[in-house]
Amino acid sequence: MSHSSISSVSTSLPLRPRARLLRTIGDELISSEIVAVIELVKNAYDADATIVLVKFIEPLETGKGSIEIIDNGNGMSLKIIEKSWMEPATFSKKNTKFSKIYRRRFLGEKGVGRFATSKLSDFLEIVTRYIESDNEIRAIFDWKQFDDEEKYLDQVEVLWDMTSPDEICSEGSIMMLYDSCEIRGSDGITHGTILRMSDLRANWDRDQLLLLRTALSRLISPFSDAKDFQVILDLPKQYENLSGKVETPRVFEKPPYRINGKVDSEGNANLILNVMGKDPQHISEVLGKDKNIPQCGPFEVDIRVWDLDRDSLKLLVKDQQSTLKDIRKDIKDIAGINIYRDQFRVLPYGERDNDWLRLDIRRVQAPTLRLSNNQIVGYILISSDLNPELRDQSNREGIVESQALRDLRFLVRTILAKLEAERYNTRRQQEQETPISSQGSLFGNFNLDPLRTALTEKYGKEKDLIGIIDSQEKQLEERVKVVKEVLSRYQRLASLGQLIDTILHDGRAPLYKIDNEATLLIKNIEKSDNNNSLFDKLKKRGESIKKYSSLLGNLFKKIEPFGGRKRGRPKKIILEEVISDAFMLLESDLNKANIKIHIPTTKTTVFVESSELQQVIMNLVDNSIYWLNSVDEDKRYINVSISNKENPSDGIDIIYSDSGPGIEEKFREHIFDPYFSTKPDGVGLGLAIAGEILTEFYEGSLELIENTSSSGVTFRIHLNKRV
Repeated sequence: MSHSSISSVSTSLPLRPRARLLRTIGDELISSEIVAVIELVKNAYDADATIVLVKFIEPLETGKGSIEIIDNGNGMSLKIIEKSWMEPATFSKKNTKFSKIYRRRFLGEKGVGRFATSKLSDFLEIVTRYIESDNEIRAIFDWKQFDDEEKYLDQVEVLWDMTSPDEICSEGSIMMLYDSCEIRGSDGITHGTILRMSDLRANWDRDQLLLLRTALSRLISPFSDAKDFQVILDLPKQYENLSGKVETPRVFEKPPYRINGKVDSEGNANLILNVMGKDPQHISEVLGKDKNIPQCGPFEVDIRVWDLDRDSLKLLVKDQQSTLKDIRKDIKDIAGINIYRDQFRVLPYGERDNDWLRLDIRRVQAPTLRLSNNQIVGYILISSDLNPELRDQSNREGIVESQALRDLRFLVRTILAKLEAERYNTRRQQEQETPISSQGSLFGNFNLDPLRTALTEKYGKEKDLIGIIDSQEKQLEERVKVVKEVLSRYQRLASLGQLIDTILHDGRAPLYKIDNEATLLIKNIEKSDNNNSLFDKLKKRGESIKKYSSLLGNLFKKIEPFGGRKRGRPKKIILEEVISDAFMLLESDLNKANIKIHIPTTKTTVFVESSELQQVIMNLVDNSIYWLNSVDEDKRYINVSISNKENPSDGIDIIYSDSGPGIEEKFREHIFDPYFSTKPDGVGLGLAIAGEILTEFYEGSLELIENTSSSGVTFRIHLNKRV
């Protein structure tokens, strides 16, 4: 048959999805039964409801029982049911962003909330009366139709009818349900919606209902002024202690620590920090990292913190007329820093298993300073209009990972760090503890003299007793030596995690160059024609390989001081060379921040372990780089000088200063405390380790001294000079 005998045929066929596809999509969009209830409550809010009743009817078992969600919102007309409920993923809320009566910003924009009813039950009855309508509409959804493997989506039928008001009226069952909860509408109930979901798809027990109540109590920002919307739980008799109006526990009204305020679109913060018993502190400063404008947009913040030990909570227990156990439970149940968009919570931020700010990890790294999730209740308030880059994921459970979300994390941790530093300072004042600083040794208090004196006074100079004490003291001294040796290894390891990221980042580029140059070298050799130009090429390739190998060698030097090898004996070194090498290892960071440096070029000979002194300098430089990023580029500098004493036995001083923002007076006595840091993610070991190295190994010290300029910090590193 010839091609010319075949006639051309053109047509089209519509896609016919199976019905089960719709339910499968719904089950994946709505992750849990609790999320499903929350989505339906949000829909009631969008419908201008002021009251939502969530009623559970026994038995709460799979295939039995029912859940009714009743609201006094605007209700739905037949057109809305046809165009919204009957058209999944409708754009109705995309086109109209605000509710009809109260002009509320719509929470749902993707038209998937209806799938929540399918997640909860196999059978749905909708009873609704549209505002200003004389009719009541009843629609029946049998979700099991969507489980039929043979049925197509366009073969699914939804039954509905329109009648005179029966349930949604002043005398109807909806009013009776409100009456049972002692709720009254201003003029009776003349509009609203009942979602009656029966044949439950999951069991509901006390734990699930408690989680639901907690989730509902966190649905609306607990610190907002939204008084025109409330949620009521109506549960079976055995759970009646969980029934009633969903409210935030009163314990949150009087936190001992609180920081709240606003951050504008450029990262400028205007905050108020409150500590119980002290005057409020007003904080106005730029929080943006490296002075970059954050992409997250403006937001409001309110973070409240409690210490959970018995002494800290006893006043709260008395004030609330509650028990220590209940107070702790109230805090832990609702603890976490939540994100709210247009006053409603964005899941899953703030959930127990969602440490979106990595607070618990920070606390492990600095336990005496940092806060954990279970002692914080807070919210970050954003809006759809002002924070367009913080977009919801498709399942409406979380924000799309982006630079905007990363910027928000950084800013919130920066704000939290200010509260943590103030809390640390307050607790130290209350405890009247002497902070561990570089001025004294960690092991200076291992002394049994007070015990020896007390026993001598009571028992006299009993030789056997005194001998036992002397023997134990000698054993303690030997064990302290072992501890010091172990500590010296840990001191080097403490900064290793930070260096790994630098090595991975800076190491990939020269490694690539080495590989590329080696490849080209091999190709040149393969194409060799024994001419002199080849050897010139080989020489250049070899020089390049050597250059980049040298770069890798410098990176490895960063690791060497922090290895687990036993500490060697101090060597005769040139002090200025060690200082120069420390700056060289952080050269890329210094250049990136455009920091001007001035270091001495003289040659001063000392006996020290170069890697240990290098670590001290690097800790100071690393701190300076971070804080200098918060000042204008033309004002960023680091200056190092060396001061020789007239008497060599008096040692030598290294004076280190920068032009950063300096250290607040109230925190100056704590900067050498292990785990204290005012950086958002600082571990707080750098200065403590540096000071301990100088104290324990060189009979020296690291001191913060008065700065002669109006800003910045100045440290004095003292070494006993031995040449």
